Amino acid sequence: MEDPAEYCMQAVNCYETNPERAVALFARAGELGSPEGWFGLAEMKINGMGTEKDIEGAVELYTKSAEAGNSPAMFRLGSIYTGSYGYPEDQILCRMWFEKAAENGVELAYPEIAAIYLYGYGGDADPEKALHYYRLSAKAGDAQSMFMIGYLESEDAGVPKDEKDAVEWFRKSAEAGLPEAQFRMAKLAEDGKIPGGVADAFKWYSRASEQGFAPAKFNLATMYYEGRGAPQDFKKAYSLYDEVASTMDADALFMTARMLFEGLGVEQDVEKAMERFGRSARAGNQLAAEFLSDLRRKQNTQFVKIDGL
Repeated sequence: MEDPAEYCMQAVNCYETNPERAVALFARAGELGSPEGWFGLAEMKINGMGTEKDIEGAVELYTKSAEAGNSPAMFRLGSIYTGSYGYPEDQILCRMWFEKAAENGVELAYPEIAAIYLYGYGGDADPEKALHYYRLSAKAGDAQSMFMIGYLESEDAGVPKDEKDAVEWFRKSAEAGLPEAQFRMAKLAEDGKIPGGVADAFKWYSRASEQGFAPAKFNLATMYYEGRGAPQDFKKAYSLYDEVASTMDADALFMTARMLFEGLGVEQDVEKAMERFGRSARAGNQLAAEFLSDLRRKQNTQFVKIDGL
């Protein structure tokens, strides 16, 4: 007697080494009425493995599998109806399938349906339901969901405010490695809203900065520049500001310009400083614009090049 589950297992074991055989095995399992077979064949079709890429055919198979109770197919349909995979967006079907997947215990669906309820995608917004699903996702270990619980409980976001609990969720998210949460913890400590002061702020900014989080790099640079939370170190400050300036951040451009102009932590280079003051002003930094305007008033611009101004 043929066993569709055995066919699916064999297909999973060979889909990378022999995708054509995997397609045949999934197809046979599907012919025997297996939702897992339909799902597996849909996966092969949507990726064009062992068969021609066929998104519409894949959607038909995912739908058939999902309607038979296959929760991974429910999740995949939710993803497809966001407009991914080149398939038309359908907010209502996206919401429906992500919710069904979440109700069937698919952990990856928890933050998806939470965001859908938070922003009212495909229907009415419901912050309470969003919080419920973010809690389920956080329990499963998702750091972003931990952060979102903290956000919802600390803002006027349609759920009861609980700043103490919010801080604990920000902390959990930060300890789980989310740079946005590490930045939030640093700000809370720096502003005196939680214990730890500048020492903790320096620690959290450092951890977020190591992950490339630009706002944390900027604030860490400022701590080095001012000698808060760590000994004053203009060289480290300039290096961090310069990394952020490469993203065309107006404030970081201004600080690197200022340090180049004064020779703080970097070799003095007035021409390069003027170029950066110009870029900073054009990016919207008012201090840079005022600095350049003041230079003009003092009639010193004939000695330096002000880039583009």
